[in-house]
Amino acid sequence: MLNVQIKGDTRIYGVIGDPIAHTFSPEIHNSVFKAFGENAVYIPLHVKPENLSEAVKGAAALGFKGLNVTLPHKINIIPHLTSLDSEAALIGAVNTVRFSKGEIKGYNTDIIGVEYTFKTRGLSLKGRTCLLLGAGGAADAVLCALLKAGAKKIYIANRTEEKAQALKERLSPHFNSEITALSLSSAAELKGVDTVLNTTTLGFEGKTDLTPLPKAFFNSNDVEICFDAIYTPWQTRLLKEAEEAGANCINGFDMLIFQGAASEEIWQDRKFDYEFLKSLNSELKEHYKKMKGIKK
Repeated sequence: MLNVQIKGDTRIYGVIGDPIAHTFSPEIHNSVFKAFGENAVYIPLHVKPENLSEAVKGAAALGFKGLNVTLPHKINIIPHLTSLDSEAALIGAVNTVRFSKGEIKGYNTDIIGVEYTFKTRGLSLKGRTCLLLGAGGAADAVLCALLKAGAKKIYIANRTEEKAQALKERLSPHFNSEITALSLSSAAELKGVDTVLNTTTLGFEGKTDLTPLPKAFFNSNDVEICFDAIYTPWQTRLLKEAEEAGANCINGFDMLIFQGAASEEIWQDRKFDYEFLKSLNSELKEHYKKMKGIKK
């Protein structure tokens, strides 16, 4: 699919994270470059937390044009940037970096990824009672998407309640939705939740036997939608148990594609047609499932 021919003037982009071996991002961006005949290449870069500062400086020195940022760097990268887009500043997390004329600017396209994930399915988050699991870099963007969509009530549950409270206090002044912060262990006792959104790493590779919610939660709540930002594995234990309880289940693959396309729009100063985005998503999803041997 890729067949990238690298030359001396090839523009370089990449994604930094720890771990990074699982990432599908190179397939996304190199496919876009190919579709538009761009002389560019996108590569995955394994960056440990203690090397983050040097990695950002190194990318700038090497002439990188842009980076995507994934776990665990979305928040900690901010001090190493020269400026922030207004939405990234509001969210407090960065997943896209643009290098331009000495400036290292951070953006957050995860919120667009969330919005398009639900838009393409014709699902509205307006008026919903939501349980957001986790309070890290991805949770910030998901919470912002929920608030912008007009969710009625949002519970933020995190292993450390203080972190959930901090997330609430940062975003609640800008919106009208009711937000409650609580510990992850307390979330199992909630009632009246119709939408669950997971941004924790519970269920991710190496933790596939774990889930942030007990199965009994879905028996005591009429959950209509369950979203998990994880796409490796394709169906986490959380999604499996939610599906068995009758919920409409969505993994993080669409979010990955749409946030990646939004990063491209920033780097290339262009706006993609919505039909192109849907086609890109469909094509890459089939490619990924075939590559991984996923039947469902």
